Amino acid sequence: MVEIADLLLQGSSPREAARLILNWLLERHGARSIGLWRTEAEKGLMLELGTAIDQRTIDSARALWASDPSALETGHCVLGDREVFVPIRIAGVFVYVDGVDPRRLDLAALADAATVAAKALQRTTSPTTTASLASSRREELVALLRFNEWNIARVARIKGVTRKTIYDWLARYEIEREKVIRS
Repeated sequence: MVEIADLLLQGSSPREAARLILNWLLERHGARSIGLWRTEAEKGLMLELGTAIDQRTIDSARALWASDPSALETGHCVLGDREVFVPIRIAGVFVYVDGVDPRRLDLAALADAATVAAKALQRTTSPTTTASLASSRREELVALLRFNEWNIARVARIKGVTRKTIYDWLARYEIEREKVIRS
């Protein structure tokens, strides 16, 4: 847990601290991808934050969750062949790890670290109004796109989302794609 405290101190924002923790968990367990997910009554399972998440992972996680959501709600882990859902100490939030043997994971330690990441992530959304949050997300996305020369795939990898999600954000925040002249 000392390593997690160090990661929190490195993060420039609570969201960045949460991302650093997920990256650390990914590397520590040798996983293919990892994500924090939450359940919503109307939408089902939603990705909050992830690392190395692609569309296959999203589809797999949703299918695994859909196969037995009551098990997750009662606090049980749902184990697939190379994937695992672990409920954490925040109601309706789960950590999903893909590409590891679930029998080799320390599920309690994984849940503890993911809880810290989820609590850090919650701090980014609770005190801020929706309008200012949207504005700051828009500014962050534009800055990241400009820094990465509008390479959508690279930005998607950095953010831990799919390219489609980046395009959705461009539409939601009404960001027009800039032309980049490469030398």
